[in-house]
Amino acid sequence: MPLITLTTAILAAHSSWCWGQASDNDSELAIGLIAYAEPSIYQGGRHNEGLLTYVEWEWQNWFFRDYSLGSYLAGGDNWYLSAAISFDAFGDVKRGGSAALKDMKKLDDIYTAEVSTGWFGSLGYLALSYRQDVSDNHGGGAAVVSYGYPLKLGKWRIDPHVSLTYAGSQVARYYVGVDADEVKAGRPEYRPGRSFEYQAGVSLSRFFGESNQVLIGLNHRRLSSAVYKSPIVDRRHTWSVSAGYIYAF
Repeated sequence: MPLITLTTAILAAHSSWCWGQASDNDSELAIGLIAYAEPSIYQGGRHNEGLLTYVEWEWQNWFFRDYSLGSYLAGGDNWYLSAAISFDAFGDVKRGGSAALKDMKKLDDIYTAEVSTGWFGSLGYLALSYRQDVSDNHGGGAAVVSYGYPLKLGKWRIDPHVSLTYAGSQVARYYVGVDADEVKAGRPEYRPGRSFEYQAGVSLSRFFGESNQVLIGLNHRRLSSAVYKSPIVDRRHTWSVSAGYIYAF
């Protein structure tokens, strides 16, 4: 998969806030800082690490989260249907900042139209989403299905989760393909087909009072052969870690 899941690892750790809080207010706001680290999948790519600002906002049926601005179209006590315009955080358009790949064509940021649905209850939560490129860069789409089962251990909440991501061939070619004019010694032309990414992780969170939350996340992902066989990719598995603090108003 052309996925570099900095945000997947980070946002998985937030799921306990997203799914676990209810409010009678029309508006909700949460802000925080998240530190993350994950190796690049690209040859010569640098280790991806840094500190990100986290913002989540809801007002009536509108929301901003996970790099998405959207609206709930329908829902009930334990399910929802939403649509959003999103920044595609899946792909690494910088190819890990690899000096060995700097001669390849520059990749542009991708913006997508997204439709999502989810269900949550005593058996955990299940979510499904589909994103389609609307920025006319690769013109492809990707779907994600994820499941988690939050547990409480004293004052801590533990959230083991798994997910499967499917990307069409246009998406895979955009991120890990090699065009004819990019070929050189050790880098043959490569046109991958559709691809998958499998993820499993666990996040821990704890509230201090009603507003303060600390987060710790560990995530593992495995790339399908369509991505791993690319001549510009040198990892099939990655581990990522994240930790942070969120304040809910």
